[in-house]
Amino acid sequence: MMRPVHPAVAALPLSEKGLVLGALLARMSPDTFLTRFGEEAGARGRSALEALAGETRSARAATLAELIALVQAPVPAGIERVHPDWLRERLAPEPSAVIRLVVAGLPAEVQRVADEILRGRADQRTTGEGAFAAGAAELRRHVFAGLVPLAPPGAPTGPVASALVPLPFVALAEAIQRRGVETLGISLRGAPPAIVARAATGLGEGLAPALLDAAARPGPTEERNRARRLVAEVAGEKPAIHPADLAAHLGTRALAAALVPEGRDAALAIAQRLPVTVGRRLLSFFDEAHASSVTE
Repeated sequence: MMRPVHPAVAALPLSEKGLVLGALLARMSPDTFLTRFGEEAGARGRSALEALAGETRSARAATLAELIALVQAPVPAGIERVHPDWLRERLAPEPSAVIRLVVAGLPAEVQRVADEILRGRADQRTTGEGAFAAGAAELRRHVFAGLVPLAPPGAPTGPVASALVPLPFVALAEAIQRRGVETLGISLRGAPPAIVARAATGLGEGLAPALLDAAARPGPTEERNRARRLVAEVAGEKPAIHPADLAAHLGTRALAAALVPEGRDAALAIAQRLPVTVGRRLLSFFDEAHASSVTE
């Protein structure tokens, strides 16, 4: 298993890792990087370059090799962990010959999605493509563009994303739902017992204990206020959220807000582990939360 890239660049978005790689190859100074790319990306890249400048020559060489391998990878590491929806979305528009070529040799999870698509086509073939044709790597980069790594060396390293990305699909959905229940419970701290009980009853026996625990657990006022703001946002959405979907929907909003410090690639990594509609909702909520954090 490949180890994560150097801590100085591990948390950078994939595109910014590529910029740092280019800067290292060009022997660009940290200050020049800041001037060239400006604002947030420039500041993050300058910090990474400064940290690497203080490392030993062997450590810098190892980081350079890791970044080259990461940027040149035809498919993102951990592609077998991507939810089939996202794979299907990328493979389905392609001609059958391209699908066969780009999935040859990839993990079984990817090939199963390809087989499902090909079974419904008139030009179905039963034999594989064998050795890669010229240009197969570039085709893979094109087909799977936009997906981020879900395994080292490019997997997210923040505490929230790194804990959630390895979870099985069902466990991840349950974790998001629990986050929503806890958020609702926190928002009810200090509320009359009858209101807390009514909310717990609406969630059902499986989720009610988590809400009651969160509502009874002491915590800072600001935590409660943040939870109330999230609940108010969900309550104000149109069309109205069905009560059965409230916990998952609220959990998605709460998760998006928690991921803001870890960056959009972290949100995208988790989104890739969810059905496309849910994943895109997470990304939309992330963009809203990030925009709000910038203006505050």
